[in-house]
Amino acid sequence: MSNIDVEKIRKDFPILSKEINGNKLVYLDNAATSQKPSTVINGIKYFYENINANPIRSIHSLAEEATKNYNEARKKVADFINAEPEEIVFVRNTTEAINLVSFSFPFKKGDRVSTTYMEHHSNLLPWLQLKEKGVNVDIVSVSDDYELDMDYYKKLPKNTRLVALTHASNVTGTINDIKEITRLAHEQGSLVLIDAAQSVPHIPFDIKNIGADFVAFSGHKMLAPFGIGVLYIKKDIAENLKPFLTGGEMIKDVSLSKVIYENTPNLFEAGTQNIEGAYGLGLAVDYLNKVGMENIEKYENELTTYLYEKAKELKNVEVYSGKSRRFSGIFSFNVIGLHSHDTAYLLDKKGIAVRSGFHCAQPLIEDRLKLDGAARASLYFYNTKEEIDIFIEELNNIAVKYGRR
Repeated sequence: MSNIDVEKIRKDFPILSKEINGNKLVYLDNAATSQKPSTVINGIKYFYENINANPIRSIHSLAEEATKNYNEARKKVADFINAEPEEIVFVRNTTEAINLVSFSFPFKKGDRVSTTYMEHHSNLLPWLQLKEKGVNVDIVSVSDDYELDMDYYKKLPKNTRLVALTHASNVTGTINDIKEITRLAHEQGSLVLIDAAQSVPHIPFDIKNIGADFVAFSGHKMLAPFGIGVLYIKKDIAENLKPFLTGGEMIKDVSLSKVIYENTPNLFEAGTQNIEGAYGLGLAVDYLNKVGMENIEKYENELTTYLYEKAKELKNVEVYSGKSRRFSGIFSFNVIGLHSHDTAYLLDKKGIAVRSGFHCAQPLIEDRLKLDGAARASLYFYNTKEEIDIFIEELNNIAVKYGRR
């Protein structure tokens, strides 16, 4: 059993006491974004009232304090994933982080990149764009059990410069064996990029143990504000990348004839950053550390197991997640005969927030699963078994009334 006092935790999240359409909110859209604790909400207000200044650039007291807090946030994030502060680049989100790599990496015609059928568009479109430069792109298949084809990684095609894959699918919930895939890729001379947007918020993540070269994740999925994300770049890789954006504070010296760039992470943080977002991300990391990532993982596993057990009672419902041997708190489904948007609308009328549609993974849902969309409930550590009971009961009511075989 996990060591989590969920009722105490829920009191830290003001929105969880809100009513939607006359019903108590049951928030099950955590894969899209997490809710925020009061420490983060109040911390942003505190920043603007007490610290607000542009860091690094000025030497007055407010700017010095802003710089101190910005650097502290970077160190908190680095410690959270067992990295070094200089390996942490602040970006807007996972999408920007992956695009940064695709634009900055020295790809050349004839190179090869591999990604997979289970990717979010953010880890697919940046690589498909490289085809315009003559880069070949492999799409690794997904089995009927929602597992990747590991045989592919055991013998990568020639000239594979980069292997890009998700740690945890936002549709099937599959948790990929990124440590083994990284080991196989490195043995064959390929670098590895991990989309960790659905894993870093939920399970302990140790980059030194995994060994990947790039890791991308978003703050807003782990209690932090929107508009702040992270790209981890391994130290010895950064020197081979070119700037993604150019402008203020990413240079050491500039004249009309010569530019000398800063080192990472400054090299990739041109212009004024989301300073309050970084501050909020640091506070979010503090909160997650206080609860304990091991506790969060155990509790979410309990919730997920409970959800799938309860779902066995449902009639006229198809489930598209949980088949893998390793899966996270994702429950993707459809009421047979009802579009996913209609299912989500009917659940919302009862105060239950789920997502519907393609989940920014259209090739997986439309081409591989042959669906026109799916509904998805996704869990976080402030959810309860009682909320799952409410969700299952209302989903069953919808399936009985509207579903058909």
